[in-house]
Amino acid sequence: MRQEHEVDDVRLEFFRAAYALGAPWDIGRPQRAFVELWEAGEISGEVLDVGCGFAENALFLASKGLRVCGVDMMEPAITRAREAARARRLDVDLRVGNAFHLATLGRRFDTLIDSALIHVFEPKDRPAFVASLASVLRPGGRYHALYFREGPRAVPPEALRAAFGPGWRVKAIREAHYEQTDPQGALAWLATVERVEDAGPVKG
Repeated sequence: MRQEHEVDDVRLEFFRAAYALGAPWDIGRPQRAFVELWEAGEISGEVLDVGCGFAENALFLASKGLRVCGVDMMEPAITRAREAARARRLDVDLRVGNAFHLATLGRRFDTLIDSALIHVFEPKDRPAFVASLASVLRPGGRYHALYFREGPRAVPPEALRAAFGPGWRVKAIREAHYEQTDPQGALAWLATVERVEDAGPVKG
């Protein structure tokens, strides 16, 4: 039986094929947007990379001494990421998991990063995703999301702001670039959203 908020079969098949045949986001390095956030001191503490894929962003942050966890629904991606972590002698907690059920990790984090995950979900599923983020992000922590600015999966700024209601503060939404195997990449937004200190329970 399909669980609530699972990714539909069409998109699941897309991801299976992409990981098997060559994903356009498999650039073999971290996204420059997250490198720059780290350089600016915006990524710190314990970090969760949600929808980590091959986990290049997570591996980069672990190489800088951060304690990092990565979660993705696709087992082939996590298997390869674990192999890369071993080869680079990096200690990274990489797990197969559902982004709508992050509380099952049994951990809390200071920073969450999202490289092109939020735009995968339908608008009706965003509140549940945000509630899942809230279940693992400590008060005062930040969620950084890099997602498409154009195309059918784009999430305009007003939609991002609407998804993060009570218990959150949108700190910034700025223009960015999403790197792909295509040298042109894609136009993107980079959002930073803070979990408010006195936030109460967030409903899914």
